[in-house]
Amino acid sequence: MLADLVAPLSAPDFLAQYWNRAFHAWPGQAGRFAALIGWDEINHVLTTQRLEPPRLILVKGGKNVATERFVHASGNNRRINAGAVTAQLAQGATLVLSFVDEMVPRIGVLADRLGEELGARCNINLYAGWRADNGFDLHWDRHDVFILQVAGRKHWRVHRPTRDFATRGEEAPPLPKDDVPVFDGILEEGAILYIPRGWWHVATPVEEPSLHLTVALAPPSGQDYLRWLVGKALADPLFRADWPVAAGEAATTEYWRELGAAMQTLHAAHPPADFLAAQQAERVARPRFALPEFATGTLPRLTDDSRLRLASARALAPVHDPASGGFGLWVGERFQTCSEAVGAVLGRLSSGSDMRFAALADGLDAAARRELAAAVVRLAAAGAIFVDLDA
Repeated sequence: MLADLVAPLSAPDFLAQYWNRAFHAWPGQAGRFAALIGWDEINHVLTTQRLEPPRLILVKGGKNVATERFVHASGNNRRINAGAVTAQLAQGATLVLSFVDEMVPRIGVLADRLGEELGARCNINLYAGWRADNGFDLHWDRHDVFILQVAGRKHWRVHRPTRDFATRGEEAPPLPKDDVPVFDGILEEGAILYIPRGWWHVATPVEEPSLHLTVALAPPSGQDYLRWLVGKALADPLFRADWPVAAGEAATTEYWRELGAAMQTLHAAHPPADFLAAQQAERVARPRFALPEFATGTLPRLTDDSRLRLASARALAPVHDPASGGFGLWVGERFQTCSEAVGAVLGRLSSGSDMRFAALADGLDAAARRELAAAVVRLAAAGAIFVDLDA
């Protein structure tokens, strides 16, 4: 999917030249994204789903339209007012549907594939405008984005960042008034923009129906790793102890020496592979059900041809537990021990595609294969794995 989006650039060239570092624009082909979503499907979503802020918002001139102006409330019952929404849009408001990837399966597939390829959390928002008022003012995002112009046209202006890799909880210096944009033009139907994190941009409709998708991608950062490592540090009493300031300089120096050694040990015990696996495992999978069968509590017989798929996580995180010296998997909030070989194999399972048990067990000896089968049964009983989901 990434290769499709960035062509004629190759995916490796895009990653080397632009990803996380530079803006790029691709010209459009009319109808290129029509299969993702269209006006009829948007009408269906608005009609059948119980939407209200923050999932659905209207924005005009850089400000959110007050909820009470388009949401009808009667006691605890709240529904969007179709007439009021339409009137606001006719007056220049932009319609924003957040997490439209959770509403339209095809867009969910796009989000999952791009997120997997780029090692990033991914969600997709929809923006629809009709007049010539910008929804949001000139701003920068705390994540990288692809802009997919699905229908109509829209004017975009993009400026370089005023702070490299600006992140959550901080502000970037304002854009100089005389700053020259790197892009200032009309995005035609089927065109794409890639805007890295921190780059300033503003989009304005051009007096015609316009629809675009914003693919938001947030890879983990060094700060994310440090936060994760802090959680691991709590297991060591040294990190929980008070700094011995009152005991004098010698005590402080000794504590600092011990702390530095403990930090090196902590870092060595929790390498990048463990962190990235944990990040992947924390991403909740899109719900998928196979009722009534799987609610009966009866597990299908496990054979070489049994198809396995994760039920509620994007990946299982096989990790070494320094506290016990063992190996295992995080399944939700529970840690299940297993051998390193079986943990590595289970880490290959995905919520996005099926894998036959024989393919999963390939290369394991007889004992490890029996352990894998038992682990699959336990994980299926716990609701972490589906077996023969479509059988």
